[in-house]
Amino acid sequence: MCSACKERDKNKKRIGIIAANVVLTAAFAALLFPLLRKGSLSFLTLTAALLGLLAILPLVLRPWQHAPAAVLLLHDALLLASSAAASLVLVEYLVKGCSIGLETSFWQGWLVYLAINILLYLITGRVRISVCVGMAVAMAHGLIDHYVLLFRGTPVLLSDVYSIGTAANVAESYSAPVELSVLWVVGAAVLYCVCVCLMQRRWKVRRLWTLPGAAVLAVVVFAGLHITDTGFNLWQSNKTYSEIYYFLRCAVSSAVSKPNGYTAEKLDEIESNYQGADGTQTPNLIVIMNESFADLQAVGEFETNEDYMPFVHSMLDGAENTVSGELLVSTFGGGTSNTEFEFLTGSSMGFLPYGTTPYQVYLRSDTPGLVSGLAKQGYRTVSLHPYSSSSWNREKVYEYLGFDEQLYDTDFPADVERIRTYISDHADYQKVIELYENKQPDEPLFLFNVTMQNHGGYDSVNTTNFEERIHLTGEFAGEYPQVDQYLSLVRYSDEAIQELVEYFADADEPTAIVFFGDHQPGVTNGFYDELLGEAAQSDAREPRQVKLVTPFFIWANYDIEEAQDVQISANYLAAYALDTLGCATSAYDALRLQTRQAVPRVNNDGFYTADGEWHAIAMAEDYAALTDYRMMQYTQLFDHKNRNDAWYETAS
Repeated sequence: MCSACKERDKNKKRIGIIAANVVLTAAFAALLFPLLRKGSLSFLTLTAALLGLLAILPLVLRPWQHAPAAVLLLHDALLLASSAAASLVLVEYLVKGCSIGLETSFWQGWLVYLAINILLYLITGRVRISVCVGMAVAMAHGLIDHYVLLFRGTPVLLSDVYSIGTAANVAESYSAPVELSVLWVVGAAVLYCVCVCLMQRRWKVRRLWTLPGAAVLAVVVFAGLHITDTGFNLWQSNKTYSEIYYFLRCAVSSAVSKPNGYTAEKLDEIESNYQGADGTQTPNLIVIMNESFADLQAVGEFETNEDYMPFVHSMLDGAENTVSGELLVSTFGGGTSNTEFEFLTGSSMGFLPYGTTPYQVYLRSDTPGLVSGLAKQGYRTVSLHPYSSSSWNREKVYEYLGFDEQLYDTDFPADVERIRTYISDHADYQKVIELYENKQPDEPLFLFNVTMQNHGGYDSVNTTNFEERIHLTGEFAGEYPQVDQYLSLVRYSDEAIQELVEYFADADEPTAIVFFGDHQPGVTNGFYDELLGEAAQSDAREPRQVKLVTPFFIWANYDIEEAQDVQISANYLAAYALDTLGCATSAYDALRLQTRQAVPRVNNDGFYTADGEWHAIAMAEDYAALTDYRMMQYTQLFDHKNRNDAWYETAS
């Protein structure tokens, strides 16, 4: 082929590439620019304009052929900044419609994405690889965050990374809808990466991953974050910050430091101030933590075709030998193990970093508390969960807490009754009865049972072995099928717990049942918003505490003093139940019971004082009534060297 022909072919190819780049860049711009008028960006015109300019500039202004190294290096820097801007806008739109409470939070997020891109660039020396991998990381985080928020109502945090096995176990119960927002964002991300990959680049810098390079990156990023600093409050929602910044700040804050004034001498002083008490009863203790069991009327009023929990309502209304009320928890829509943690250890999520999961992060060795204390009293301690043993690291954690035996779904027959895909509460409680009937007569039983029947998601796909018995009427009739399904499940649970109570009412041995829900369900957000009214539009945490309450009751087949409308939080419940039932209590129980007089309820958002006032959890460190409790919790979980295990265990 003649040289002229070759040159003509090269020119055609070059023109074709240029044309493709122009079309693809225009397509990307067409997808990106409408997002710059969404959410907070709709009125933050300067921020929106700068992000748009950063995202598109290096795609339009490309270096010429045989450009000098300085120009190519400058273009690389622009591309890294461009990818960070595009990643920020796409992820923020996908997760929360570009709505952020603080303008500078956009730039905090941009700096984090920029740091990721620069880090990749320092390692690889290739801008195209760095940009595409950085975009892939951003999209993976954004998509996961989008669907987790959709199903659970809370964003992805570091502890969710440790919980990947649990997520895999329950993912099959949810159906991920294909949404326009997802297609829009993924399409824009793919177009952006194609635009970058089509650039005719032979430029490759020497790998710069050296100590000086890393030091410069760290200085630049931290200086930038300092300039854009808005402060950071763990109790605030992700709506205040960019998603990637919120995730990383929560991750960094997962470390727990010693409380102020924490010394060995102070621990000795606290230990001497509290003593456990001998009990008059050693009943069989059956604890039922019912999955997603809640009375949604606590959030707001609505009508149904019939009462969805008539038996539990009768227990809450002052049944004989029953103490009942409202339980404040630290999780919504998921995070079951955190309520378990508070009940079984007596520790509070309020003294731990927001968004952490102790079962995954902190419990790594034997931990004294309720279970080990009862075991030393001669109780047979058994855990029962009719689902996979891999969820929430339970096998290891239950061993650390002192359970003698663990039972899971594999301990049920293959033809066990199921509602939807989960083992029913009725079948679960039959196993409870079986364990009671097969135990040694002179050996009291402590059984901690985490049910599974009511687990989300609640949708039309998941209706096997299910009959809708309850549905919304009145103004919400037909509007929220997820709520209809959930309330029908609650009705099944109500019948099952009634059967269990009636069985033990006729039992020969003294027996007590402690029943409570682990958290409210992650049903349609719109339903909660309607129930909350104006509070749904507020960023204030206190009005939303109604989404963090579940019903509880303590019932015995022997005489106990009745009470109703008791307000308590999950960290106090075990100590309160032992005291109510006439059982022996530990010194740690005594501390918590005394603390409860001044601070009746506490969770990871805040705490209520005896006068009914709510305070943000940031105030806890300065609140004297919580000082001893905070210190002894730190010792229980982290200071094994100075820990006196017997102090945390029930008196014999």
